[in-house]
Amino acid sequence: MSSLSSPLQRSLIAKDILSTLRYEIVSGELKEGEYLREVAISKRMNVSRGPVRRALQQLEAEGLVVSEENGRTRVVGISNTDIDDIYDLRLILEKKAVLILRDKDFVDYTPILESLNHLKQERDKGPESDPVVAAGLGYDVHVAIMKCSGNKAIFNAWKSLSTTLQLIMEMNGNYVESERAFASHKLLVDAIIQKREDIERVIEQHLLQDSKDIYLSGLHKKAENEAD
Repeated sequence: MSSLSSPLQRSLIAKDILSTLRYEIVSGELKEGEYLREVAISKRMNVSRGPVRRALQQLEAEGLVVSEENGRTRVVGISNTDIDDIYDLRLILEKKAVLILRDKDFVDYTPILESLNHLKQERDKGPESDPVVAAGLGYDVHVAIMKCSGNKAIFNAWKSLSTTLQLIMEMNGNYVESERAFASHKLLVDAIIQKREDIERVIEQHLLQDSKDIYLSGLHKKAENEAD
């Protein structure tokens, strides 16, 4: 049996702290401008300061907090402009990944096709399909694409960006119905497998028109409803 101080256990603890703090920042429980203290967080979560420190470093890499010269960590939060920028950065990384796939002599597309098939199965439920589930399955298609590129640096950078977007999407309940989600992702997957020369245009349309515009529109509607 692994001890509580094993590398695996420490990794799981760090991920849990990161997920908790990320959620609290994105949800607004931790307000913009609020300072985060390692000692207070470690006491609240009953953990040592080491994993808390690593979680704060990752949150800074994601742009959700900032370390000031005095050593204190301040919550930055996330705005619609930040979300727009994240999508643009994500597009750069996904363009690079699909170009890698296009230029490879051999690619095992099985993980991508399997993830797309899961989305199709949800779509085939018709009126009983769940847009929340469909959104998660659409995200899984992108995870498979990024992993199949075989570039760990690109995947890790992409994961950092997309995790925040996925969390915000889940919290705001903004999803695309399953038929549209499947059609959009199938078009993207087909373009990748066919190694189309216009693959950059396809991924750009998918992320900016079929994803970002819908997503930001949903946020605007949510804000309007809250104001009424």
